[in-house]
Amino acid sequence: MKEVLWCFMYIKEKTLGENYMEAYKLWRDRNPMTRLNIDAKAVLNQKNYILRAKRITDVEIDGIIGNIRLKIGDETRLHKRSEW
Repeated sequence: MKEVLWCFMYIKEKTLGENYMEAYKLWRDRNPMTRLNIDAKAVLNQKNYILRAKRITDVEIDGIIGNIRLKIGDETRLHKRSEW
């Protein structure tokens, strides 16, 4: 459940938009052998269920967002360094 939310929130933070196909691609890249028969729409439905049913606490969601912001910050710093 956390992995699904992480992928959707990462795409949202990175692009400032919600693109479920990009989130699915990221999820599939991170989980190439997990649930091979699941498609993008099913992952979107899973994310919606997790949030609607409150299967993950607000504290856990805040932790996911913090982790993503750290990762994006690290990627930005590495990218800027490579431009020097």
